[in-house]
Amino acid sequence: MGDRDIILRCGDTPPGPTRDPCFAVDGIDWVLDQAQSIRTRKVIVSYGRTPATQVIFDGGGKTDATLVGLSKLIAPIRQTSHCIAAQ
Repeated sequence: MGDRDIILRCGDTPPGPTRDPCFAVDGIDWVLDQAQSIRTRKVIVSYGRTPATQVIFDGGGKTDATLVGLSKLIAPIRQTSHCIAAQ
């Protein structure tokens, strides 16, 4: 499974409309910033919330559990737009 170093940046500028992959985790929309990501480093930014939260995962392993925990922390920030259609 591997270990990852995680860097969390709060107060980031929210991304605008994008063609980067977008996905939802526990009601929070996230965008994979492909311009800053490589095979061993993933840069993910919350979408539709000001301020945005950027998470950088360095190393191997999965990001799912970390994003579930972070999504709970970010949920109180009011969502103003979606990159995934609201259900």
